[in-house]
Amino acid sequence: MIKKKIVVFGDYDVDGVSSTALMCETLSKLGAKYDWYIPNRFTEGYGPNRNAFNKLYDEGTTLLITVDTGIAAVDTVAYANELGLDVIITDHHEVGPEIPNAFAVINPKQKDCLYPFSDLAGVGVVMKVAHALLGEVPKDGLDLVSLGTISDLVPLIDENRYFAKRGLRVLSRLDRPGLQALCELSGLSDPPFTAENVGFGFGPRLNAAGRMSSADPACQILLTTDQEEAYHLAERIEQLNVERQRTVEEITKEAVAMSEKLTEQDAIVVANENWNSGVTGIVASRLVENYQRPSIVIALDSEGVGKGSARSIEGFDLYESLSTVRELFTHFGGHPMAAGLTIDHTNIDLLRAHLNEAVKQTMTDEDFIKTSPVELELKMNDVTTSLIKEIEQLAPFGVKNPKPSVLIRNAAIAQKKAIGSDQTHVKMLLESDGATLDCIGFRKSYINDTVSDDSLISVIGELENNEWRGNVKPQLIIRDAEVRETQVFDMRGKPIQTIERFDHETSYIVFQDAMKQTLINLGIAEHQLIDGTSERVSESVTTFVLIDLPKELASLENVFRHYGKQMDTLYVLLQDETKAYFTSLPTREQFKWLFAYIKQEGTLDAQRTIEQIVRHKGWSVDTVRFMFVVFEELQFITKREGRVELNDTPSKKSLNRRSNLRASS
Repeated sequence: MIKKKIVVFGDYDVDGVSSTALMCETLSKLGAKYDWYIPNRFTEGYGPNRNAFNKLYDEGTTLLITVDTGIAAVDTVAYANELGLDVIITDHHEVGPEIPNAFAVINPKQKDCLYPFSDLAGVGVVMKVAHALLGEVPKDGLDLVSLGTISDLVPLIDENRYFAKRGLRVLSRLDRPGLQALCELSGLSDPPFTAENVGFGFGPRLNAAGRMSSADPACQILLTTDQEEAYHLAERIEQLNVERQRTVEEITKEAVAMSEKLTEQDAIVVANENWNSGVTGIVASRLVENYQRPSIVIALDSEGVGKGSARSIEGFDLYESLSTVRELFTHFGGHPMAAGLTIDHTNIDLLRAHLNEAVKQTMTDEDFIKTSPVELELKMNDVTTSLIKEIEQLAPFGVKNPKPSVLIRNAAIAQKKAIGSDQTHVKMLLESDGATLDCIGFRKSYINDTVSDDSLISVIGELENNEWRGNVKPQLIIRDAEVRETQVFDMRGKPIQTIERFDHETSYIVFQDAMKQTLINLGIAEHQLIDGTSERVSESVTTFVLIDLPKELASLENVFRHYGKQMDTLYVLLQDETKAYFTSLPTREQFKWLFAYIKQEGTLDAQRTIEQIVRHKGWSVDTVRFMFVVFEELQFITKREGRVELNDTPSKKSLNRRSNLRASS
């Protein structure tokens, strides 16, 4: 009996390679003659293409089975029919206006499809095909289904939840030599594995192969049964992942710089010739995280052809919007929240204009404000390893089944530092109610730079049990943070060039004419300078830098009286010309002492208290008066008829990523 050759035609992401591996294993069990093919992202682009079909036809292929791809390949499938190649499409992406004329099309998103669940991943569709062909569920392939389902960010509900949960159990056995080698070499956590281990461990590494080079090693490592080959493949994948991380950081910095010029627009579309098209999806996700805008990142080749990735925000159907301008693209496909496209550089401005208008017509200003849902508000001493174990009963967590988010209010910062090889993360030890809690914020090092150590901070995030050397402790992964008081940073002694770190929305409090000219020479615009007599700056300005001191304390008091209520962050950067005034400016410790004193004593007679502090502490009258002025203007205290009272609830000053925290990072 002569067996006809079957080729499994896959995609280069985790869903694609796991789909390819599962279909190959299914064909092997059926005794078929088969091979697999995954196009190269950089030389072939996304999906089925004529050159690949010609090559496979010349090699004797008679049947192509696409996995996680093919639903948009109308012309390419028509060409396959001309060659005499049969094509069976298995896919889960959105279906366009025309379906390819294939031998069979298996996609739960087809119109009038009777299958009751349409949100399967590509590998989930393959599992249904395998079940039908084999007559039973191939349980040894459930690890592949969990890898693709979790990594592709499909909703973890209904059948996907079953696939993810059962698949994680199989994955935790590490039956595949390739996954075992990858786990050992990369230092991933020991089993049992969670969805987080897939999403942040296995997934990015398997994706790295197709992002940086050929996806073949990622598929091979899932299929190999040879230990030595598995180890070599794991080494190669780990190397590609390191390259991927470096490339993502470089491109993200450039994309953010370009996006800063587009912040008044409702959508972000950026393009560059020097970018790697393999990581545009990651960068687009970073832009959405930063700006809460639908974002498209496009990598242009030397001929001006761009390959791009698009990511959306809740409430805006990206696929539907871009489908209305399909004529701009040579290739296009995706989901409501994500899409991939190929576009000529001459059409990018048209794309940008269309997307901005579509977002403007669909979304409101409130839609651009990222909210942080909270399921539990806890006191710190409520956080225990037992509570976290109870929460974990709801796993696996993912899209449409997020990990419960908790809020902890007004915790003191016992320790705080930037961590990571590039210092982009922050680690804090928070303290409240006699208990402490370790907190980590990934890509949130700006908290370290822009939240003073003396602040009370509220944090939102997810709890997990962190095990280190046999000890298990609760830990919070920070998603958002807020402080209520103005942040004051003592930067005395720093060179004047330090102002280069601040952006154009910063205002500078400066009194000496010579220092004003110095700032202008350094590129600071005159409208950014405040001396107590200038017109009021925009209320959107929340970051101020104190450059020098006036001859009269009243001038400084006037500045605080004008701008204290909008002052979220104050940097004290006194220069050499003001050394004579240093004794007039209190230290952080003096502020802390006075605040504690007022809190302890309650209502005070202002003048008598100033005299007592001058005698007791040896401070100057101007120093103590200045501290009272600062506290009053920042609404920490209220002065009435010569008496001082501590406010129960100081006015709220929010620290969010864009307007406050990142303004100076």
